[in-house]
Amino acid sequence: MPYDPSTSRTDPGICLRLSPDFNIGTNRATVQQCYDQILEDLQTALDLLPSTSSYKTQPSKWAANALFARIYLAMRNYSKAFSYADACLLQNGVLTDYNTLNLSSFNISNTLLDEDIFHTSLVGYYLLGRTRAIIDSTLYNSYNQNDLRKTLFFFPTNGSFRFRGSYDYNNNKFSGLATDEIYLIRAECNARAGNVVAAMNDLNTLLIKRWSNNGSWVPFTATDADDALRKILIERRKELIFRGLRWTDLRRFNKEDAFKKTLTRIINGITYTLTPNNIKYAVPIPPTEVQLSGISQNPR
Repeated sequence: MPYDPSTSRTDPGICLRLSPDFNIGTNRATVQQCYDQILEDLQTALDLLPSTSSYKTQPSKWAANALFARIYLAMRNYSKAFSYADACLLQNGVLTDYNTLNLSSFNISNTLLDEDIFHTSLVGYYLLGRTRAIIDSTLYNSYNQNDLRKTLFFFPTNGSFRFRGSYDYNNNKFSGLATDEIYLIRAECNARAGNVVAAMNDLNTLLIKRWSNNGSWVPFTATDADDALRKILIERRKELIFRGLRWTDLRRFNKEDAFKKTLTRIINGITYTLTPNNIKYAVPIPPTEVQLSGISQNPR
């Protein structure tokens, strides 16, 4: 289940195999133990890695700080998420101006973007391909006409829209780390801390690079911290689409009454719903694994 400091020491997590000896069996560690191991390993990496790397597919301190920020955000530890996001952007806060991109039929760019910190991609499931995954019309219509993401990220097909905005020019879905995500993390953490001006500065620093340079840009403003947070979270969803981050966001948002969401899908006339904090937010372990190892299954 999602990380919750009140239950993380008893919630079952994954099997942590810390020995190469396959004769040694493993049981499911707690969620807290899993996160502790992730953070410990990442700190070891941060201490050993060079500040930068020659290739975006190789890690660096720049990437380690970005990953720390992502992990602490998932844990809802917003003070630490801010610290690592700040360290990452202080080292290099470069952003790609979308006005400079050369759009092709299927790619946002034929080269790796400057803001790409560490390049990885998701497994290319057919379900998520350009010919299959239809973009929700409400999400598509939420982009301003002068927002370049509306034309760069999506293309029309048979009366609907499909996604082409991946930072991976091999047509895989980008799952790596980039500065746009880190600006949004720092902006969110600033808003949650009540630092409205800093939060909106981060948001505007990002969005001006996404806006058409036709003179239509007007900086976003917020009346208070709550207004800033809501606007930042809207832009987070619009910016980080198809990066494998939405599921983690939904899981952490479920812990907040203001942002928890019931998901609904209608397939062949049947309505399926997933309510906030539902036990189905922890996917089932393959039955063969349970049978062979004796580990506990997630309840359904």
